[in-house]
Amino acid sequence: MTEAPPTAGRRGDDTRQAIEIAAIDLFAELGYHAASMRQIADRAGIRPAAIYHWFESKESILTRLQNDFIDQLEDAVEEAVNQADDPVGKMAAAVREHVVFHGRHTRAAFVTDSEIRALSPNSRQHLLARRDAYEAMFKQLITKGIESGDFRVSDPAVASFAILLQCTGVALWYDPEGSLSLDRIASIHVELVLGSLGVKVQT
Repeated sequence: MTEAPPTAGRRGDDTRQAIEIAAIDLFAELGYHAASMRQIADRAGIRPAAIYHWFESKESILTRLQNDFIDQLEDAVEEAVNQADDPVGKMAAAVREHVVFHGRHTRAAFVTDSEIRALSPNSRQHLLARRDAYEAMFKQLITKGIESGDFRVSDPAVASFAILLQCTGVALWYDPEGSLSLDRIASIHVELVLGSLGVKVQT
């Protein structure tokens, strides 16, 4: 199944969106290095030369996809967190949105995470810095929960790494045709995360 990138519908240009969708599919199926610009153009239904009207290189497509994924993820999580009033509610909201977003954009999540290695040094450092900033948001939520007495965990940094690894993993195994809905999977992850932080979850 072809997956629309997280930005589909925001910028409204059909050709660029077709290129992005084709690139996500091919990068996920073949890997970044194995996928060619010609293959992306063929999958998008355009002439190869037309890609260069939108993107100067294959890496520029990849960095666009990765940055758009993080932009949309940050927006979704921050909006949800800002609607909650206390540390437990904020963490629950962050986990739920993170899981749901990754479940809705499994291929984009896979490409964003797995193809960091394919980037040139400057692009890689930029993306890693963005990932670090996102992780720091979870660490801060945990730290505030410890300060308020809601969470009991000895190391916020390790806890944030473990939580994000667990929740991001949904993109690797979630099946829309499976027995559990994405909403239910997100709820289970909220239970697991809050339990790991020492919160007694009401069932």
